[in-house]
Amino acid sequence: MARQAMRTRKPVRSADTQERGSAGHRTVITGAFGGFRRAVVWYVFVLPPFALLVLFVCLPTAQTFLQSLYREVGPDQQQFVGVDQFTKLGTTGVFWDALINTVLLGVAFLALVIPLAAVLAAMLNHVRRGATALKVIYFLPQLTSSVAVALIFLYVFQPDWGLLNGFLHVLGIEDVPLWLAEPSFGLTGSRAAVTILAVWTGLGYFILVFLAGIQSIPVELYEAAAVDGANPFQLWRYITLPGLRPTIIFLVMTGAFDAMARFSDLWTLGGPGGSPARTLQSIVMLMYQVGFVSHDVNQAAAIAVVFFLIMLALTVVAYRAFLSREFKARS
Repeated sequence: MARQAMRTRKPVRSADTQERGSAGHRTVITGAFGGFRRAVVWYVFVLPPFALLVLFVCLPTAQTFLQSLYREVGPDQQQFVGVDQFTKLGTTGVFWDALINTVLLGVAFLALVIPLAAVLAAMLNHVRRGATALKVIYFLPQLTSSVAVALIFLYVFQPDWGLLNGFLHVLGIEDVPLWLAEPSFGLTGSRAAVTILAVWTGLGYFILVFLAGIQSIPVELYEAAAVDGANPFQLWRYITLPGLRPTIIFLVMTGAFDAMARFSDLWTLGGPGGSPARTLQSIVMLMYQVGFVSHDVNQAAAIAVVFFLIMLALTVVAYRAFLSREFKARS
């Protein structure tokens, strides 16, 4: 009987073992609760900007897509028309002209400002005295109001009494360019004038970004190449340009987006119609004119959707062409 009682008796844990078990259980509970509490704290911090993003970006974007599928048939009355607004855009010459103007002005701007900024940044990198003052001078147009800059250039490029043509008259040149009054393609037409304005305004920003990219290239590469007998042109071609590849990609992408969204300077120089002969009307200006001047909000929403899709396509193409290799190399 004693042996049977010993076999059936349950083991009794000591007080020390019980305390360790309860302490471990409390540690697990406290750790899980602490992790949840830390996660909640971060979610609380992330929630306000996420709510603002949804409120001011996601919802208006969805509303714009929805509005582009309707047509106003009366006061506060909308009729669903599907893709008719987009079909109407495709058959409108004004839309294609605005899109072509936007692309041409953007390509001309990037083709001029990127090589010019790269060369000036390389020269500025070798300046030892007064480099900070030069950086400030180059960057000042970027800090100035775009409308104020456009008004100054409006005075400069006026064909009759403008500063530039007045200077040409002083030099004895009678057949002066028309500048902002010349709608044809050329080096002295309206598109050339606004391209000069854009280059003058954005050059300082591009120079500083290029300068930062040049200064991030290891000096040891230049020293080793100089020991091997490389000349300045070879240093530029085989070290500086490959080292500036991420910088060039960044500036091409951001410059293209900024060029597509140009509005204030073109509006100041050409008005809502992009005078002369709509040569200065960008796709954003057309969107504004259709929505707020002609009061066709649905058609303006369709233009906004097309503009959004173009920007999305540019982003995807830029990623596939430039950035995919960078991410694959890092991974």
